[in-house]
Amino acid sequence: MRRFDGPLAVGPFYFLSYAAVAVLGQFVSVYLRDLGLAYGAIGALSATAAGCGAVTQTLIGPVSDRMRKRVPFALGATSLLAATYALYPAARNYPTLLLLHLCIGFFNYTALTAAASLTIDLAPANAVSRAFAGTRIWGSIGYVVAMLSIVMWPALLEPPRMFYFGAVCYVLAGLSLALVSERSTASHGVRPSLRTGAKLLRQPKVAMLLTFCTLYWVAMQGGFSMIALFIKSLGGGRALMAGSWMVAAIVEIPFMLWLASRSDRMGRRPVLMIAAVALPVRLIAYWAVHDPRWVLLVQTLHGLTFGVTAVAPLAYMNDVVPAHLRASGQGLLNACLAASSAAGPLVAGLVSDRLGIGGAFMALALPATAALIVLLLALPESRPAARA
Repeated sequence: MRRFDGPLAVGPFYFLSYAAVAVLGQFVSVYLRDLGLAYGAIGALSATAAGCGAVTQTLIGPVSDRMRKRVPFALGATSLLAATYALYPAARNYPTLLLLHLCIGFFNYTALTAAASLTIDLAPANAVSRAFAGTRIWGSIGYVVAMLSIVMWPALLEPPRMFYFGAVCYVLAGLSLALVSERSTASHGVRPSLRTGAKLLRQPKVAMLLTFCTLYWVAMQGGFSMIALFIKSLGGGRALMAGSWMVAAIVEIPFMLWLASRSDRMGRRPVLMIAAVALPVRLIAYWAVHDPRWVLLVQTLHGLTFGVTAVAPLAYMNDVVPAHLRASGQGLLNACLAASSAAGPLVAGLVSDRLGIGGAFMALALPATAALIVLLLALPESRPAARA
């Protein structure tokens, strides 16, 4: 069987997995709300999934580095993720939903860690950002295609159909990696251990990057978790919810490519600065919206917020960790993303129950501003030789 080399070989995985995210990521919360769950209870489920991901990824990365394998982790995780979502419509009580979300968190973040590490393994050493962005945009394209499908066929979001669609996408995403030729990294005589992540945390640049990302992603993921519910609260329907995320995904593609190129030339810090300034503006803009159609305009800031942080932190981590510890570094980053994805939606849900969703957006602007301060004062450039 012919196998494909190079980072673009991972593109089909991102296309299919983010098509599943388009259908499941934003609309499971609406499904749960329709079941009668409070915002806080929905946020707790998101926190359960993400918290499990945070705990497990500090272990998954070192194990992947030790085995020098990425594909088996991604293939196994997506297969089990598909099975979990296929069972989701049968859940009839909250404890069962909690168990399913534990599984979702573990399998989802394991797949992300393995896929990111594989893409970076296959990328040219002097163009990691551009190579990763060129591969990751296939996830954005898959997202847009799925959202277009929802706009044209809103019944796709009716349960259990949306869960089965997501399950099929995850199965195909995992199988697509069976055609990718892995490139083992040299061990330099060092065998990664389960304590590798803790050792990496002692590096000041790693610690400051994770601090910045935690604050930033708490604000961003918390905001993301409420957008569909925000549109619903303003009287918008599911087509508008899908349209808002389709706008975001379309906008992020050119920005991701352009800013990734600038990151390889100018360094990581300047593009992270763009994202750090744009996120508080985006969150405050949601608070100011009273017509659901205006959410579409606010979503155009997605390219400057998510479009940057989908690529630049991964490249920064790759700059500062040894090549044979790439998955350990990416595992730490995904653990940070998972922890933030636990805290952000939980905070957003609890604040929304008390102050409304608009109040939650304003509250989330606080950690976003703190992330900007950390970047300004404590996060140095990871590529001092980068040229303007």
